[in-house]
Amino acid sequence: MPKSFEGMRHLALVILAALLAACTSPTQPPTGPETPSPIPITANPSALPIGDTVPTSMVIGGQELVLYFWGRPDRPNLDHAWRDTTTGAIDLQIDGLCSAAAEPDDLPRNFFRVRQCTFTHTPLIEYGAVWAAPARITSRDAGKTTNAHYTRWSNNRDVTIFWLKRQGKPIPQSAPYGDGGWGSTPLPEDRYPLLTAYDAEDRTIATARLRPPATEQKG
Repeated sequence: MPKSFEGMRHLALVILAALLAACTSPTQPPTGPETPSPIPITANPSALPIGDTVPTSMVIGGQELVLYFWGRPDRPNLDHAWRDTTTGAIDLQIDGLCSAAAEPDDLPRNFFRVRQCTFTHTPLIEYGAVWAAPARITSRDAGKTTNAHYTRWSNNRDVTIFWLKRQGKPIPQSAPYGDGGWGSTPLPEDRYPLLTAYDAEDRTIATARLRPPATEQKG
């Protein structure tokens, strides 16, 4: 067979392989385990970070979301701050809303507090932590699934911190509780995003709904 024909055949196979790879590539950016370089957070001296802080590279209006734990090492509180990408200054609040989806005691086993941050005319940010070492974490809402970035907590490698950015609507407000009373209760579960942690065999480790806690006042 002429060498020129062999060369053309090889080139055609290379082009075909590239086209197939393009067709099968995921539409989401690569996600998965990361090793962010920690930065100091001293804005609240009474709640200093335990272990490394986690810069997320998720920037809103020039402010990067930074996640960290504080409190007791055996029962840590997951929280966030914002780092000015120009000056490096740390702020605990910026314009927007990061609402707790549920308090830790209300969440299913393994999950810490999970939150959704909403801003005007920008994607949603969701973050949380799970007491496990999953290989994949997702948020599913309105028929669409988004993979999360994640890293192991430096203070306990059995704890995984995760975060993601996606398009969608903010979680709905809770319904008023009772007749003329004070308080609220969440809507049916399928109205809220579903967070799922998977192991290396893609088996479900734990799930949680990103929804606000019920509140109630009696008397």
